[in-house]
Amino acid sequence: MSAEAPAWFTQQCAVVPDEGTIDVDGCAIRWLRWGDPAAPPLVLVHGGAASARWWVPLAPFLTTDRCVIAPDLSGMGDSGWRTTGYRTEQWADEVLACVGEASRSAERPVLVGHSLGGSVVAVAAVRRPDAVRGVVLCDTGVSRSTRTGRSARHFRNRLTYRDAAEAVARFKLIPRQDCANAWMVQHIARTSIRPVGPGGPDDPTRPDDDAAVAWTWKFDWRLFARSYEKPFAAYLEQLGALELPVACIFGERSRVVTAEVAERIAAHLGPRPTVWIPDAAHHLMADQPIAFVTALRAVLLGM
Repeated sequence: MSAEAPAWFTQQCAVVPDEGTIDVDGCAIRWLRWGDPAAPPLVLVHGGAASARWWVPLAPFLTTDRCVIAPDLSGMGDSGWRTTGYRTEQWADEVLACVGEASRSAERPVLVGHSLGGSVVAVAAVRRPDAVRGVVLCDTGVSRSTRTGRSARHFRNRLTYRDAAEAVARFKLIPRQDCANAWMVQHIARTSIRPVGPGGPDDPTRPDDDAAVAWTWKFDWRLFARSYEKPFAAYLEQLGALELPVACIFGERSRVVTAEVAERIAAHLGPRPTVWIPDAAHHLMADQPIAFVTALRAVLLGM
C-alpha cells in the first residue's frame, strides 16, 4: 500500500476552491467551485455518505476549459439535514440550484455522478433536460426497487469516537474494498468526520473542534431511507430516450457494477460510450485517480 502521496496529489489539494451555500427547500446546501465561473460548468456529484471534498484532489485537473462545481447533497458533507426525509428528486433539484448559484456561464452543465450521485444526475437530466448538456454515470448501479434499503446496513454505525484521530482510523470504504492509495483514503477519511456536541450524533449542530465532546461521520444516517418517485430503472429508460449525450465509466473490479449490471444499464440506456478502468473497484477516484480523470476527459470531448 502506497503511504506517501505523490506530488500531483499535494499540489491539487493545495488549490483552494471557492465556497458558497444556497437554500433549497429550507435546507442549506454547500457547494465548492474551481476555475473560472464564466467557463462552461462541469458538476461533480458525490456518492452516498460522501461529500464534495472527495473531488478535491481531482477537480483542478478539469478546469482547463470548464468551471468545476461540486455540491454537498443534503444530509451529507457540510450541507444541512432534512427532517422530512430524503428523495432523489430533491437531491436533483439541489444540484441544479447549485449550478444556478455558482456558475456565471450561459452554457448548460455537464453532470457527472459517482454511485448514488449518478442516480441523482440521471434524475436531474430527466426532470430538466432543457437545463442539462450531458450526463456521465460513474459506477452507478441499478435495481428494480423504488427504495434503496440494501446500502443502509453498511451505514448504521452511529457510534462516536473520542477524537478525530480515532474516527479517521476507523474509516472504511463501502462497499469494503482494498485500495492501494492510502493517501487518498486518508484524505477521504479526514474530510468525512465532524465534531459532535452534547446533542450526540443525531444533532447536526457542529461545535468548534475544541468544544467537541466526540467525533462522528458527517452524514445523516436517515438518508439511506431515501426514496424515488419511480424506480431508477424507469428514469434510465427516460434518460436513454432523451437527445442528450450520456456516457458511463465503470471499475473493472467493482462489486456495484458487475458485467450483468452493466448489461442491464445498457439495456435501459441503449448504446453509450463506456469506459472500464482497469484495476479499479467501486471508488474510482481513490483506486485509479489519474486513469479516472483521463477517462472522464475522454468522454467529455463528446459533450
